[in-house]
Amino acid sequence: MISKEQFLERERRWALIAGIASVAAVALILASFGASASGVRTAAGVADRLLEVDSDRSTLVIASIVQSIGWFMLAIPLLYLFQAASARAPQVRRGLLGLIIIAPIFLGLGGLLSTVSVLDAATEFKNVPASEITACVGEKQDKGEATGGDPALGATGSGTTDTPASDAPATDTPATDTSTTDTSTTDQIEECRDDAARDARSESSVSGLVTGLGLAGLLGFTIAVVYCGLWGMRTGLLTRFWGSLGMALGAVFVFFTLFTLVWFIYLGLLFAGWVPGGRPPAWASGVAMPWPKGRPRGRRDDDGDGGSGGDPEPDGPDDGPVLEGFGEEVPDDAPQIERRKRKKRNG
Repeated sequence: MISKEQFLERERRWALIAGIASVAAVALILASFGASASGVRTAAGVADRLLEVDSDRSTLVIASIVQSIGWFMLAIPLLYLFQAASARAPQVRRGLLGLIIIAPIFLGLGGLLSTVSVLDAATEFKNVPASEITACVGEKQDKGEATGGDPALGATGSGTTDTPASDAPATDTPATDTSTTDTSTTDQIEECRDDAARDARSESSVSGLVTGLGLAGLLGFTIAVVYCGLWGMRTGLLTRFWGSLGMALGAVFVFFTLFTLVWFIYLGLLFAGWVPGGRPPAWASGVAMPWPKGRPRGRRDDDGDGGSGGDPEPDGPDDGPVLEGFGEEVPDDAPQIERRKRKKRNG
């Protein structure tokens, strides 16, 4: 087992590296997010996105590699904080060390495999015959007619007027608005194209592996961030605010990824000593120094205890009560009658 001086020296040696790695990892993830496989969603417009990918595959590959490197690098600040907390608190479960390292790696690998899946889907979608899209549009139109009329006019099949057909004036104007019909047909074509694109993604040979790695990475990363935030706060390495914030953001990482990454920017600045006020005292002391509840450490409150969290020190020895106006001390064991006489005489 290493001594306190040894692990403090190790922390000082790796502090700047861990800080730079944390900030750089977030920058890489955010810079490449839109152009990576993460930007190819399964919502509306995925067909056009797959065609863009097929025409410029190198951009997607480079962006996905850069983003995966960013996820890999997030293992460094998590490991640094975990090691610092475990050196100050034996209650930290060392068995979670592997999870701390492997969770960000799983996220990065999931991103790379997702890129392979998208490239496969782009190839498959490009080869989808036009007859398949036409058949899909025909099915949608048949469903619209089966509900009671032209799909461009709605499910009721009626127009915007309630005038009976027998009373309507004879004109050469078609009963259906051509522009509305064209718009409806265009929407149906886009829906069919997106359906075909989603089918191409789901039928990729690596789609199952992508899902498995993604879920494992998300679950592991959530546990890692929550656990490191908890013990960072308990040992005094993180303030109560930033420790609680890390736990909260880790728990909702899948929904608020951007905000969780901002927390890692703070970690990087903290490790490097670039936060206002410097690092908490627990970093220099080498022992756990939990933050007191209710007020920041080191703040001198009204009772003059210097913010230590203990009882205030008395100003001097307690020599008994003092009479107002004269400062004359009366022993605690003096008879009550004598106290009354003196008070009356001095009053």
